[in-house]
Amino acid sequence: MAVLIIAGLDTGGGAGIATDVRTVSALGLHPLPVVSAVTYQNPGGVGGYHVLPPEVVREEIRAVGDSFEIGAVKVGMLGNEEVVRTVAGETRPFLRVVDPVLASSTGHPLINPEGIEALKESLIPGSVVTPNVPEAERLTGVKISGVGDMREAARTLVEEFEARAAVVKGGHLDLTDVLYWEGEFYEFRGEKVNGFTHGTGCAFSSALASLLARGMELPEAVRGAKRFVETAIGFSSAEGRCVNPLAPLEVDAERWRAYRELKKAVEGLVEMGELLNPYIPEVGTNFAHSTPHGEVFAVKGRVVRYGKTVKPVGPVEPGASDHLRRALLKFREFYPEVRAVINLRYSSELIERAEKGGLTVSSYDRREEPEEVKAKEGGTIPWGIETAVRKSGKRPDLIYHLGDWGKEPMVLVFGKNPAEVLGKIRILLGA
Repeated sequence: MAVLIIAGLDTGGGAGIATDVRTVSALGLHPLPVVSAVTYQNPGGVGGYHVLPPEVVREEIRAVGDSFEIGAVKVGMLGNEEVVRTVAGETRPFLRVVDPVLASSTGHPLINPEGIEALKESLIPGSVVTPNVPEAERLTGVKISGVGDMREAARTLVEEFEARAAVVKGGHLDLTDVLYWEGEFYEFRGEKVNGFTHGTGCAFSSALASLLARGMELPEAVRGAKRFVETAIGFSSAEGRCVNPLAPLEVDAERWRAYRELKKAVEGLVEMGELLNPYIPEVGTNFAHSTPHGEVFAVKGRVVRYGKTVKPVGPVEPGASDHLRRALLKFREFYPEVRAVINLRYSSELIERAEKGGLTVSSYDRREEPEEVKAKEGGTIPWGIETAVRKSGKRPDLIYHLGDWGKEPMVLVFGKNPAEVLGKIRILLGA
């Protein structure tokens, strides 16, 4: 199944057809990209644009129209009246999702006034249209200050402009999207997600077209597209300063990689079992590894003494050690390249071997923990890690504390990955 994409090229790679292609691909369909215009832009703004001749756009569409099973069409920036009318005519047989791109996020116009009128007359009728608040205001004349106004604009697009359905996106207001379809309103409340938002409109409309092509009912597809965009914002691209439509695939790949690397490292621990056995704490040892996005895998049930060797009690899985998760995530606030940690029983021998082996050692004293930190559930470990990191002045390889009332002395060994942590353990054990 394919999705035909008709949109402009963003030279900064953060929106337009580049985002559309990534979105459609991430959702498991084949993208058919048709370029309607070329913008001259970067994350700082749009310098201008050039609209392709309508006959070029027409031939692009015809080149693929009869050769693929097209489940839906996503239409984005078109630029002028001639291209709008060409696209409307060529895509009439298909299910169409129209993102009415009128201006860039910085306010630069991306279509001429005649093109806007052509959108109303020839492209919005029969389409699922997905304007944001400023676009909905411009198209309908409805001043929008809340969900009630969004409903009115959506109704206008359907009942007066003859859209098949309308989704007015509320990212500019309270993160609620309003769908009007077959005489009914649906509201989709979103969550505030930190990240870059350039490209959200493109990703939403492309995701919606893809989910509709896969056979979802419209309300379900809108909800799915909204969740997709929230993920793309949450794992947005710092390089492009834009959303990251490939985030769902990247997250799954990184989770598998973290699991595999930690599982292999745990097997390495077992191979050092007899040497490691004396340094297993009474509470057990755990080994944790974080994905780049902050999900932490560890050993369920920990690693324990087993005769003269050691043995993992359970499998590697996410969320298996809250203790190491808090320690690792706090450490990564200072050194994000560090993604693995293990805890061992404190021994002065380990500290001496670490220093002789050239490792950077730091520590904190739990007796110095402020009362307000003690009173906060789960606050001790982050406080201790921050204290030791700041005390060291450079990235520590090892952090230890000497315990407190009812608390066992402990050593934490950090590394960029589980294999690096294993290498440091070999130094500590003299292996």
